[in-house]
Parts: sequence; structure tokens; C-alpha cells
Amino acid sequence: MSTNITPPPMPAQPPQPGKKSHTNAYIIGGAAIIAAVVVATGIAVSGRSDDTAKPQPTVTVTETVEPEATVEEDTAAVTDQNADAKVGEKARNGGAVVKVTKVAEADTIALAGARKSAGPDAKYVVLQTVVSNEGKASMDLTCSLPIVNALIDDQGRRFDTIEDLYDVAGNPECNAQLQPGFDDEMKFVYRVPKDAVVTTWEFFEYDLEDEVTPTLVNLT
Repeated sequence: MSTNITPPPMPAQPPQPGKKSHTNAYIIGGAAIIAAVVVATGIAVSGRSDDTAKPQPTVTVTETVEPEATVEEDTAAVTDQNADAKVGEKARNGGAVVKVTKVAEADTIALAGARKSAGPDAKYVVLQTVVSNEGKASMDLTCSLPIVNALIDDQGRRFDTIEDLYDVAGNPECNAQLQPGFDDEMKFVYRVPKDAVVTTWEFFEYDLEDEVTPTLVNLT
């Protein structure tokens, strides 16, 4: 007699966790980390961009330039050397200060106690002046002529004084030295053509060593 024995059924295995669930979890976690990194990187880049784009403050430096002080020249007493002067004004050249007080024309002048005529086609022009010696040495006004001068007309012609100015009435004698700090009256006399129109007197203190620029006096 055969006996068939049926084996008891095997107990059911508990369900295994699916791999798909683990993979999805990993994907979700990784995505979260990447998103966090992207957000952090974007914030950092945005911060740098803001710093770069932010305009830098502009510093303006204002420099104040003080105007140079101007020295006012006293022209009331003596006109500066080499500047134009007028009749009645003192004009300086070196140590010589000359004021032309009057300009006169005449056909004759008193010379060495006698009247001398200029001639039919000529006339005398007489400049009456006061000369002040503000230099360091004496001046012989009529003989050595320390004041070099010329009379100029409207055509630019230049005239020298007549000879022997010490013979002109009222002038200092020859070798009469005008000492520093003193002044004296002096007449400069010129013989010019009858139709000459004088405009300017030029003078300068004689100097052997240096070239001197003349001072001009307007006679018009």
C-alpha cells in the first residue's frame, strides 16, 4: 500500500522593498542638493554682480586758485622808467628824473648874452624842464650831458640839441655838478625845420656798460 504524503505549503515570503523606491529617493535627494547648490551659487553670483554693477562714488576735487596780488604802481609822483609821460609829469630813467614843464617855439633865443636867430626856414623848440638827480653820482647837465636826449617830430625825424647849452640864458654853467638829492632848472634847445611838428621827447641816463631803454615824454 502506497502512501502519498503531500508536503505542507511554504510560508509566504515577505515582500522585498523595491529597488525602484530606493532609486527614486536617491534622485529626489540629489535633485534637492543640486537645487540648493544652484540657489546658493546664484545668490553668490548675484551678490558679485551687484557689487560690480554698483556705481562707485565719484570724488570731485575742487582746486581754489588764489589770484596773484597786483602791485599798484604810484604814478602820481613819478612815471615809471621807460613808460610814456606827459608834459607836467615827472619821468624817470636810471637816476635821472625829468619833468618837462613847458614846450615853446621861437625864432630867436638868448645865447651867451645875445639874441641868435634860427634862420628863415628854421625855428627853435625849447623844452623847459626840472631835472632831479636821484642817482649815486653828480651830473654835469650842460657840458658832459649825462642825459642823452632827442626831439622827435611826426615824421619820426630825430633832432639833437644845439651846442653850448651852458650859454643858454638860465641854464647851469659848464661843469656845474648837480649833486645827488638836488634838482635844477634846465632848458633843452633844438633847431628844427619851420614846418616840423614835434610830438615826443626821448631821454635816458648815459651808461657806458649797459644798453639803456629810453624814456618817452609825449609833447602833444
